[in-house]
Amino acid sequence: MSYTSSRAGSFQNKWKAILGFFKKDPDRELYKKEYTEDLKRQTRTIQYPGAVLAMFVWLGFAFGTDQKLHPEFPELFYFRIGFSLVGVLSLIFLLLDTLFKIPTRKYSLEMAYVYIAYLLLCTSFFTGRIADDPNYVSGLQIALITIAFVPLPKRSYYIFLIFSILSFLSSILIYSPNLSTPQAAYSMQNLGIAYILTLVFSIILERYRFVSFVSRFKIQESNREISEKMQLIQALKEKQDGDYFLTALLLSPLIKLDNSENSGVKVEFLLDQYKKFSFKEKDYELGGDFLSAYIIKIQDREYTAFINGDAMGKSIQGAGGALVLGSVFNSIISRTRLSPEIQSKSPERWLKEAFIDLQNVFETFDGFMLISAVLGIVEHTTGVMYYINAEHPWPVLYRDGKAMFLGSESNIRKLGISEIFGSKIQVQTFRMLPGDTIFSGSDGRDDLVLEEDFSGKRIMNEDETIFLASVEESGGELKTIRRSLISRGKLSDDLSILSISYNPSRNPYMEDKKSIMEAESAFQKGNTKDAINILEEGLKRSGKVGESYFPQVAKLLSKWYDKISEFKKAAEWAEKSLSWDPSETDLLFYSSILWKKAFTQKKDTEYLKSAAELGEKLRVRSPNHFKNLINLSDIYRLLGNSFRAKKLLDEASLLSPDDPKIAELKKRL
Repeated sequence: MSYTSSRAGSFQNKWKAILGFFKKDPDRELYKKEYTEDLKRQTRTIQYPGAVLAMFVWLGFAFGTDQKLHPEFPELFYFRIGFSLVGVLSLIFLLLDTLFKIPTRKYSLEMAYVYIAYLLLCTSFFTGRIADDPNYVSGLQIALITIAFVPLPKRSYYIFLIFSILSFLSSILIYSPNLSTPQAAYSMQNLGIAYILTLVFSIILERYRFVSFVSRFKIQESNREISEKMQLIQALKEKQDGDYFLTALLLSPLIKLDNSENSGVKVEFLLDQYKKFSFKEKDYELGGDFLSAYIIKIQDREYTAFINGDAMGKSIQGAGGALVLGSVFNSIISRTRLSPEIQSKSPERWLKEAFIDLQNVFETFDGFMLISAVLGIVEHTTGVMYYINAEHPWPVLYRDGKAMFLGSESNIRKLGISEIFGSKIQVQTFRMLPGDTIFSGSDGRDDLVLEEDFSGKRIMNEDETIFLASVEESGGELKTIRRSLISRGKLSDDLSILSISYNPSRNPYMEDKKSIMEAESAFQKGNTKDAINILEEGLKRSGKVGESYFPQVAKLLSKWYDKISEFKKAAEWAEKSLSWDPSETDLLFYSSILWKKAFTQKKDTEYLKSAAELGEKLRVRSPNHFKNLINLSDIYRLLGNSFRAKKLLDEASLLSPDDPKIAELKKRL
C-alpha cells in the first residue's frame, strides 16, 4: 500500500513539474521589455552572417537541382531567388547603419521575422506541392530545426509553426501530390516528428535563453545597484573629504608658533590628528586638538601666550570646535597687540579676561561644543608661567631628568559649560628654573590601546603616569615622546603636545648670599637698620640690579623696613621682590597689607589703590583666600566703594560665616 502511494506521489510530482514548465512565468511580464531588447541584441550578432547566407544558400538549387528534379515546377526558381533578394536587401539595409550611421540595425528582431517568415512559409508551400518527394520534405525538416536556434520570443515560434503547417496543408490541398506511396508516408511521419521536435526544442531553448537572461540581468542589476551605491558613497566621501579639506585649510593658519630668537623661552608643538584623509591626491589630517603660541607684551614685559585645547567630538565636529577656539584666541592676541589699555593690565587680569572671552563664545553653543584647555602666558626673563587649566590633563614639569605633574587640582569646568562661573576662575603660577621644560598635552597622550583581540575588543591604558615615563625616557625631547608613547600602545585619539623650555643665556637670579648672611646676623643682634644698610650696600656693589634679580634680598628689606615702621619703603621693596619673582603668591597679600599700613601713615589714596591692585591679583590666583577677601573689603571701604566692599565681604562670609572679623567689618560698613 505504501509502495503504491509512493509511486502515485512521485507521478504527481513529475506531472506538476511538467505543468510547471508550461506555467506562465511572472518574470516574463516583469522583464518583457528588457528581454525583448536582449533578443534584439542577440539577433544583431547574426544579421550580417544571416544576410550573406540568405544570398547564396539557395542559388545552387535555383540554377541546377530544382530544374533537374522538378522541371514541371518552374516557380521554385522564383522562390529561391526571392530569398537571395531578401538577403541582398538586408545587407544594403545593414550597410546604411555601418557606413552612414543610419540606425537600421536596431530593427534586428523585425528583420529576423522577415527571414523566418520567407524561409519557413515559402519552404512549407513549395514542399507541400511536391510532398511526394522525400528529398524536398527533408529540406523542410532542416528549415524547421533551424528556426529553433534563432533567438525569438516564444509566441513567435508558435505563430510560425502554425502558419507553416497551414501553408503546407494548403499546398497539399491545392496540388494534391501522391502521398499514398510508402516513401511519402515515411516522409510525412518524419515531417510530423520534425514539427514536434522543433516545437519542443524551441520551447526548451527559448526558456533556457530567458532564464539565462533573467539571471544575468538580475546580476547586472545587482552590480549596477552596488555600483551606484559605491558611486554614491564615493561622491559622499569626496564631498566629506572636501568638507574636511576646507576645515583643515581654515584651521591650519590658526595653529601659530611664534618664537623669539633672543628669548630664553622656546615653544615647540607636536600635533598628530587621528583622522587622516586624502583630497586631490594629497594627504591631510583633521581633528579637535589645537595648539597656538604668540609673543605679546604686558606691562612692558615680553610674554609668550599659549593655548592647548581639545574640542569634544570626532573629526569634523571636533575640528569645528578647534576652529572656533583658534579664531577667538587669535582675535584676543590681535586686540592685545593693538591696545595699550589691554597691555597695561596685570598678567593675572589679562589671562582671566582672555579665558572669560573664550567662555562667553563657547557658552553660546548651549553645551554642543565643549573644550578642555590649558591657557597660559610665560614671562621671558623670569620664566614665570601663569596658567588656567579647564579640565585638561595636568601639565608636566621635566627637571633634572625627572618628570612630575604640575599644579593643584582645578575645579574649573570645560569651556562651553554654562555653570563655569559658579566655580571661581583660578590663575596658577609657577617659576621655571633654567633647563626646565613644561609639557601640556591632550588626553590622547593617555588614551593608548594596549591590546586588541581579533573581535576588536580593546584594552585601554588607565595609567596617567605612562606619559611621565615617556617624557623621562625621551629626555624631554618632544619628537621622541611620540615614539615612546607608540612603543607602549596604539594611539586612539588626537594627540597634541606643547612644550615650553626655559633656557636663558644667563641665570638672572644672583642672590648676594654673603650680604644676606651678614645682614641676618646684624638683624638677630637687634641692629635692624645696620642689616638694611648691609643689603642696600650689597645691591649697590653688585651694580647689576637691572640685569639680575635679587628677590630674597628685596623680601628681607621689605620685612625689616616693616619692622622699623617705614611702611612705604617696605611696600616698595615687597613689590620689587614680586617684580623679580612674580610666582611668590603669598607676598601679594603681604604687599597689600604694607600699602594699607602706608596709607595709615600718610593718608595717600594712591597707597590704597596699590593695596587694592595687589589684593585683586591675589584674588585671581587664590579666590578663596579668606584673609585677602577681608583685607580687600576693608580697603574698598576706605576708598569709599561700599558696593565692592560688601560683595567681597559676602564672599568671605561664605567661607567662614562665624569669623568675628566679618561682624566687625559689617559694622564699619
